[in-house]
Amino acid sequence: MRHIALTAVGVAALLSLAGCGSSPPPRYHALSGGAVPVDLAGVGSAAMLVELLPPALPERLNRQDLVLSGGDGRPVEVRDGDRWAAPLADEMRQIVADALWRRLRAADTYRAPVALSASPLPQYRLALRIERFDASPGHQALVEGSWTVRRLPQGGPAVCRAGFVIPLPGTSPDDAVAALADGSTRLARTIAASVERLHRGEADPCAASETK
Repeated sequence: MRHIALTAVGVAALLSLAGCGSSPPPRYHALSGGAVPVDLAGVGSAAMLVELLPPALPERLNRQDLVLSGGDGRPVEVRDGDRWAAPLADEMRQIVADALWRRLRAADTYRAPVALSASPLPQYRLALRIERFDASPGHQALVEGSWTVRRLPQGGPAVCRAGFVIPLPGTSPDDAVAALADGSTRLARTIAASVERLHRGEADPCAASETK
């Protein structure tokens, strides 16, 4: 009887291991996956330099798993089977850097600083904080951020804020990621526009920074 009992335990353990082995692999998503590729034809002809600091994110988003907001009183859902391919801060930073390059030929110098005396190009510093980054499948996505940009070395800061609501009728993680990517791209374009207005010397660089 003891031999039979041990055999049954062994079979159960094997079945348990088989069940673990059959778990589907995680799915990885890129926030910038749907973005239009940057035109690299003039990669050596930057018109200005921007030190784009790493974006600040709410602590609940500093994780690899996709976080979806619950709608209609539902709790927040952490999708451990759906993960970001890179940290969200890195994804957001890349989207903003791409928008700056497309609109202004502004090269990001954060990882390769350039001394003010080493280049005749105008230099700026930009700090971004993501305030909201929510996707509620079947409802909407909301991407909202605030940022500070100033000309180096002693320019006065412009403090701006903008947010974008994206309809999200779909219910899949892919739909949520696409809506968040849309909102992030719109925010990045708004940020680039504010840098352009500051560079032009306009009185209110944040004039068009509004929730849409």
